Amino acid sequence: MSQQSRPKKTYDAARTKEIILDAAEEIFAELGFSAARIDAIAQASGYNKSLIYQYFQDKLGLYTEVVKRADQLGDRMLAEMTGELMIDEALTEDANKFRLFLETIIRGSYEFLLGHPRFLKIYAWEAAESWKTWNQIAYRPDDITVFYELAKKAKSNGLLRADLDPYFFPILLMYNVLFSIQSFSRFKGAPDVAVQAADSAQWVVHAREQVVKFIVSGVMEPSLL
Repeated sequence: MSQQSRPKKTYDAARTKEIILDAAEEIFAELGFSAARIDAIAQASGYNKSLIYQYFQDKLGLYTEVVKRADQLGDRMLAEMTGELMIDEALTEDANKFRLFLETIIRGSYEFLLGHPRFLKIYAWEAAESWKTWNQIAYRPDDITVFYELAKKAKSNGLLRADLDPYFFPILLMYNVLFSIQSFSRFKGAPDVAVQAADSAQWVVHAREQVVKFIVSGVMEPSLL
C-alpha cells in the first residue's frame, strides 16, 4: 500500500484526556501528589509523557484537572439530588425544608465518596500534608462560599444553633462525612456484630444515617428538631 493511500490515524482528544485523567487519579490516590511521577502516569495511561505535558503543562496542571473533574462530578450529583430545594427561596426560612436539604446533601455526599474511593484517598493525602498542594492549584471549588452564604441566612432566621459560627457550617458538613467514611474500616475488627458486617449494604445505610443524624443535630437549632 502506498503512503498516499494509507489511512490516517485519528485521535479523539477528549477521550485521550479522560484516559490520562483516570490514570493520574489512580496514581495520585495511591501515592499522593509528592510521590506521583509523570512517568508512572504515562505508563498507566498508555500515552507518552510529551502528550501529557502538551495537554496539561506539568504535574500540578494535571492534578488540577483531576480535582476539577471530581468537583464538577460531585456538583452534578448534588444538583440532581437536591433538585429544586437548592434554589427554593424559602430554603433558609423553613425548618423542614432546610432539614431535608441537609439530610439530602449529607446522604448524597456520603454515597458519592463511597462510590469514588480514589477521591477519599486524595483528600487523605492532602489532609496529611496540610493541603499544601490543594492551596497551589488554580481551580478553586466554591463549596465553602456557597454553603457559608446559606448558613448565614439560615442562622439569621433561627434555623442554625445560636452558638454556631456559619463559617464552620460547610466544614462540619463536608469533613464529618469525609473522615467518618475513612474511619469506619478501622473498627472492622471490633467485637460488635454490626461492625463486623461493615461491608454489608445494611451496615452502609446504618452508618450513613448515623452521620446524617449527628451532623443535623449538631448544626440545627435544637428546638426545631
